[in-house]
Amino acid sequence: MLRTMIGRLRRARRDPSGFTLIELLITVVIMGTISAGIAGVVISYLKFSVDTQSRMTESQDLQFVTAYWQRDVASIGVRSNVYNDDEAVHSFALEQSVGLSACAGPSGSTPLVTLAWSEYSSLDSDASPTTIKVTYVTKPDGTRFDLIRVRCGTSPTTVEVADNLTATPVITCAGAGGSSCTGAGVNVPASVSLTLSILDAEGNGTTNYTETISGERRQT
Repeated sequence: MLRTMIGRLRRARRDPSGFTLIELLITVVIMGTISAGIAGVVISYLKFSVDTQSRMTESQDLQFVTAYWQRDVASIGVRSNVYNDDEAVHSFALEQSVGLSACAGPSGSTPLVTLAWSEYSSLDSDASPTTIKVTYVTKPDGTRFDLIRVRCGTSPTTVEVADNLTATPVITCAGAGGSSCTGAGVNVPASVSLTLSILDAEGNGTTNYTETISGERRQT
């Protein structure tokens, strides 16, 4: 039996079988094709992930400014100090509430629009309300713009609500007075819209994320 095993080992060493050159070439081609396909999938996934992250960042910016904008527009309504007892009115009439003189913004900023409303701090019907003003300003930041909310008067604050804007936002008004933003009385805009174009500076995309944010006035 020992001789048989030794014989088999000797024959195995002399066995010329193995991979031929053709087989090696075919294997290399197949592996290259598979690797190229896998590489393409990986690159596409990484690009998709970066673009998705960019869109999420841009969407979060829009959600942030939306929270401020819709609340401010809902509040607009500066009231006259004189009571109008006309049967069709019977209230303190609305004065101009959009497009008033701007609050002082940061150095280098440009006023975009000012929203205003009356705030009552006393139950006395003869007490004059306080006028609250909020101005949205834009400020250049390299090749982009920042959108900043500035509240003046009581409890002044300055908050950056959006960045990476590719253009100055556009303001549009609508209501009984048409598209004018500066009307009074029934012509105070019933809605004010803000159109933004944002492009995340960290992303690979070249298409702006554009959205129009609309707010509705509650006061009548």
